Amino acid sequence: MAIRGKTILITGASSGLGRAMALSLSHGDNNLVVTARREGLLRELAAEVEAHGSRCTVAVADAVDPAACQQVIDAGLAAYGRIDVAILNAGGGTPTNMAHTDSAAVLRIMRVNFDTLVNFLCPMIDHMRDVGGTIAWTGSPAGFFGLPRSGPYSAAKAAGRVMLDSARVELAGSPVKLVALYPGFTYTPGLDPNDVPIKALIIQPERAAREMLGAIERGRSHHMFPKRIRVLIALGRLMPEWLRRRFLRVASGG
Repeated sequence: MAIRGKTILITGASSGLGRAMALSLSHGDNNLVVTARREGLLRELAAEVEAHGSRCTVAVADAVDPAACQQVIDAGLAAYGRIDVAILNAGGGTPTNMAHTDSAAVLRIMRVNFDTLVNFLCPMIDHMRDVGGTIAWTGSPAGFFGLPRSGPYSAAKAAGRVMLDSARVELAGSPVKLVALYPGFTYTPGLDPNDVPIKALIIQPERAAREMLGAIERGRSHHMFPKRIRVLIALGRLMPEWLRRRFLRVASGG
């Protein structure tokens, strides 16, 4: 593990990509601050992290609550004095058809994927503006254009992507690095493989964690992977809108 001797905050750490990154970082003599809603899973993760020689602070919180998020950051600072890297990974969603949903369902998915970013991003910028550090965010290729059955999720990820682009301009010259990560389909508890038309597009979480942590270490502004997803998104963005809509409708079985 190239990221060594650092203090790292990971949101959404109880499962999936957050857990995979925490376990990978646990081999680097790091201080980890892990947060999510499920305390039992966080305690299990902390035990594994510490068995690998790193330190781990558990902070149970719902990332849609800004006060709870500030308490997580305060706990990390109290334990280790500073936070060098913040990996804002909380999020997720369920398939949503905009022809058959309501505003409450849409807003819930937006909160889970956008509010959870904002509630950590702003206080972390405030902390790192003078001392420096890296803020990484788990976005999605879905944030580059609307996908069928993923309208609210795509919208939230698009909002996060554009907001980080703006912050990157405004923080130019500061010691804060902003890294936007766009993993493709990954075998995690939140993914139903039946929703992916081409199973060869799905990768293992360990592979995704390596890609994400490598991009964080290098301070890349954007990193989308695997390559086959990156190529598909690039082609989709080049298509005329009418052709892209037709392609997505056919691909989704519509």
